[in-house]
Amino acid sequence: MTLCMNFRLLASLSLLAAAQLSWSADRPYIVTNSGAAEDDEEQVWSVENWYRQAGAQRSLTVAPEYAFDPVNSLQVEFRRVVDRDIGNGHEIEVEYKHLFNRISRDGWGWGVVATLDMERAQGGPWQRAGVSLSLPLTMQFNEGASVVHVNAGVAKPREERRVWTGVLAAEHEIRNRTWLFGEWASDREGRLVHAGVRHWIKRERLAVDLAWQRVRSVELRGSGVVLGIAWYDL
Repeated sequence: MTLCMNFRLLASLSLLAAAQLSWSADRPYIVTNSGAAEDDEEQVWSVENWYRQAGAQRSLTVAPEYAFDPVNSLQVEFRRVVDRDIGNGHEIEVEYKHLFNRISRDGWGWGVVATLDMERAQGGPWQRAGVSLSLPLTMQFNEGASVVHVNAGVAKPREERRVWTGVLAAEHEIRNRTWLFGEWASDREGRLVHAGVRHWIKRERLAVDLAWQRVRSVELRGSGVVLGIAWYDL
């Protein structure tokens, strides 16, 4: 499947999911759990989607999220992975986030995120891949034009020892409706560098992301593109 075909598939899946979805977490990242939440994030839906390519691996993710109120939200990521070296598969990640304060009021926010990962190799059964717990911290600067995210946590892969994780990310508005962003993530088994640009086609409603990533881990080494589409409050 060509890159163009994958992008059209991503858009098609996104449109299907967005038919009844609206608002989401305000982040263009792969692994960063933002500590920020808007005051109007209450009993609303959203959908975020991205296509990733790195080395021999490609993946397509559709991630709807529901915010029960400004401090509690639940996101589910559905992912299809195609890898010419280790085979294909599917993954599901369920993420619950609780915030302890309001970033719009205080200028910073922090919380806790619990995640459950499930995976299924091609032709095999679903099984638990791991669980994790992290503490996200977000700080705003320049009246919200610059944002820094820090995450620290611990993950427990299935049948392996605990892994301490760390993430640092930032974003900055360079012009009206256009933001630069970057992300660095690390644990015992690998590193991720991810950077790009997000442009709001319609501010706080529809955004597109174009980014580059480099991954070094036990299972994957390589670099490639990340394409994202996000619908908010439709």
